[in-house]
Amino acid sequence: MSTHPLAPLPAWDRLAAPLVGSLEVGPLRRANVDELLVVDDELPQFDAATLFWAWADPAGWSVRAARIEGDLATPFAILAARLRLERPDPNLARLLEIDPAAPPASVTIGGRARALEPMPRHYACICRLTPTEQVYAAMEAGWRTVDELKRATGVAFGQCQGRRCVAGLAHRLDLTADQPRGTITPRPPLVPVPASILAAFAEG
Repeated sequence: MSTHPLAPLPAWDRLAAPLVGSLEVGPLRRANVDELLVVDDELPQFDAATLFWAWADPAGWSVRAARIEGDLATPFAILAARLRLERPDPNLARLLEIDPAAPPASVTIGGRARALEPMPRHYACICRLTPTEQVYAAMEAGWRTVDELKRATGVAFGQCQGRRCVAGLAHRLDLTADQPRGTITPRPPLVPVPASILAAFAEG
């Protein structure tokens, strides 16, 4: 059971640039830790920054994260020997290429992912307001996997990156979201990130 409260905003909304004015990006903060705690894509040890990219590294796990407060963004580059994932987003496990049922020794996983609001039945993708009828038309045309439906209809390209709609697409295809044909191919960044933050990680 997680002892850390969930962030008030879902991950895909946390790195939104301010609607008015420009975003100032502070200097890149670097850190090495023995264990990095990740709670629903948030890093409590690092000002509750939001993880948006991570990969296996010879020394452990490389993590890229950022926090936006007002009009100031703080980017983080973290190297962790181990990861402790609490209430993890399923897309994070896919991005890290780990099996939640049998994670590597350097990763511990606990708790259920954040509950999402139910999808209105007449929408297949609420972010892009894609009607369900469009998905059924694509299925009639021969598209048979969630990845194919994504490309045929634009579903799962929205702000939440498929978190709210992939399970529904899989269900309509008589698949489950954990089957290879019932999910999407994860690509970083894990959540939408302003380009000015990404630029802070560029070498030179």
